[in-house]
Amino acid sequence: MKRITMILCALLGVACAGNAPTTEQNSDAAVHCHIEGKIHNRPKSSLLLLYVGIDGHLAQSSKPHTVIEIRGGEFSCDLYLDEPQYCELVFKDELSNGSWRPIDFMADNCTVKFDLYPEDKFMKNRIEGTGATAEYQSYKLQLRALQDATNAIREKLKKEKRYNTNEYDALIAQIEAIESNTPERTALIERLQAMSEEEEYTPEALAERERYNAERKATLLSIVEGEPSLARLALLARQVVYRLPDQEFIDAFDEIYAIEMPENSMTHFCRRQIDGHSLQVGNHYVDFEAPDLNGEMHRLSEMVVGAKLVLLDLWASWCAPCRRASMEMMPLYEQYRSRGFMVIGVARESESTEAMEAAIRKDGYTWPQLVELDDRANIWSQYGCVNAAGRRILFNDEGEILAFDPTIEQLTAEVEKHLGAPKTE
Repeated sequence: MKRITMILCALLGVACAGNAPTTEQNSDAAVHCHIEGKIHNRPKSSLLLLYVGIDGHLAQSSKPHTVIEIRGGEFSCDLYLDEPQYCELVFKDELSNGSWRPIDFMADNCTVKFDLYPEDKFMKNRIEGTGATAEYQSYKLQLRALQDATNAIREKLKKEKRYNTNEYDALIAQIEAIESNTPERTALIERLQAMSEEEEYTPEALAERERYNAERKATLLSIVEGEPSLARLALLARQVVYRLPDQEFIDAFDEIYAIEMPENSMTHFCRRQIDGHSLQVGNHYVDFEAPDLNGEMHRLSEMVVGAKLVLLDLWASWCAPCRRASMEMMPLYEQYRSRGFMVIGVARESESTEAMEAAIRKDGYTWPQLVELDDRANIWSQYGCVNAAGRRILFNDEGEILAFDPTIEQLTAEVEKHLGAPKTE
């Protein structure tokens, strides 16, 4: 992904003040996008976080490109970019609460105007611009119309008690009747969470969901299969962020955008995501280069020479589950490291390695450690987990992937299978 050439803000490097014009310009930038807007009924919102690029806030180790200050219910900022880009605005108070709805738009050579409302009224949000911005918003409105239509049908089914099954409604009533957090209530919630869609929804509701999904897919395909444009590419790129999309979307990417727009940063993102999501047991691991804590670069394929079994441990200092999983396998590593079992850690960090180094000292990892700072090598994306803190990949001396995220029991079984039973004293 091309880097932002410069973001000019009234408060240098920290915040773009509401209504404060920039006083400098970057003549080398290909794109100058001015953004401004009004915030309605959000008295607790004082900051907007701006992310540039299709992975945006999903790259959780990355910081926002800039922070925009809201003053008197208004904000403004100027962006100078290397190319037109997909961008997202996120209210900082929403992100801090762990539940947020990104406001996406295309930053082009234009002014983009926003009218933004509280999260429960997000359908009232309005975004106006020209060029790629206007085109992208037109597609979003087209898809929103489909959503509005199906929401009306679903509300009608709910009003007529034909949306959820009697079993589901009865379970909800039982849960709501128990005010305190008792073992009985916990058991009921677990039972609710274990329900299948057929147990939760009526046949009419399931049919409506299926109809909507088919119509939405057909609409999306009709858009992305049109004349290639930045707005269409952005819409396609959003389909590959979390999972491998249906084959028709992959075909559209391969046959249109990979050929017509090969150098665009969103094209590169799609390629990494599709390849990463497609990784399966039996595939070869993805090679990469990353620095150690001394700044020396290492290539994975060179580090694993001579090892019989390798576990690539993608983790982060801020990911408690990752660190618990790493600590759990330390005894197994010590037992088998002299017999050809290698572990290589790569920490996904932001801005500095201080938190990573503190975590290593506290947890006591003894295997080699590399760092992925600010997603510079796109390692997580290449392994299909752009929106995750970590992943563990086990592969053999031929580079063949044997397992993804094995439990300690599964990992122990694989190690014993390939390297023999543990030695007895």
